[in-house]
Amino acid sequence: MKLAGIVAKHLGGILVHLFRVYYATLRLRILLPDGAVVQPALYPLGREFFALCERDSLALAGLVAKARFTVLVARGRDGDWASAVLERLGCRVVRGSSLGGGAQALKEIFYAARGSVGPAAAAIVVDGPLGPPGQAKGGVILCGIYTGSPVRAVGAATVRRLTFHRSWSKIYLPLPFSPITIAVDDPLPGLEAARVDDVDDLADLLTQRLAVMRGRAMTALRRSRDMRWGGGNRATALDHAQE
Repeated sequence: MKLAGIVAKHLGGILVHLFRVYYATLRLRILLPDGAVVQPALYPLGREFFALCERDSLALAGLVAKARFTVLVARGRDGDWASAVLERLGCRVVRGSSLGGGAQALKEIFYAARGSVGPAAAAIVVDGPLGPPGQAKGGVILCGIYTGSPVRAVGAATVRRLTFHRSWSKIYLPLPFSPITIAVDDPLPGLEAARVDDVDDLADLLTQRLAVMRGRAMTALRRSRDMRWGGGNRATALDHAQE
């Protein structure tokens, strides 16, 4: 095991404790496709794949861990740290990406999604490991085709956050006590009858749906803040914060 992996493994318990304390301060709500808003515990979770962009992954990590998802994590030093934390939080972690181990990772996710092992739901960062940001790759589409499980685009929005501008994805960490709105899409259409030849077209459609979900989350969060604070410059501040 590489040094980073060994360090991550031994510090994992401390990181998990700190993460749980931090995540308990966040105020999450889920925006359903029909416009209804529910608390995360009331979301009707099923056997499905949730497609997200890396930029939103820290905002969603606690929610994914609490529901004990299967999570695809890229290989490498950053992935070692993420895996150590997610495994201790209760997730089933599968390692791999389009740059290495991708085929085996997809097989493991297929296996988990069929219900043979692990949780039924899975979360996949679809624009990694190097972007472009927001552009979905075809791996999650293959998962949906071969397992018959729905694929849903997910987008998140928050105002108070720390953005890592040097990262390719501009990944961010919501600050403690921040409100977060998570928009979940209807199942990606056309997947039921799709073939391998349709993967690229469906990945392009998923890219579009990810952008729409991000916009829906931003709009819903702005409206909730307008209702609380009376609108004004706060809406403009939210738009700039999400750019």
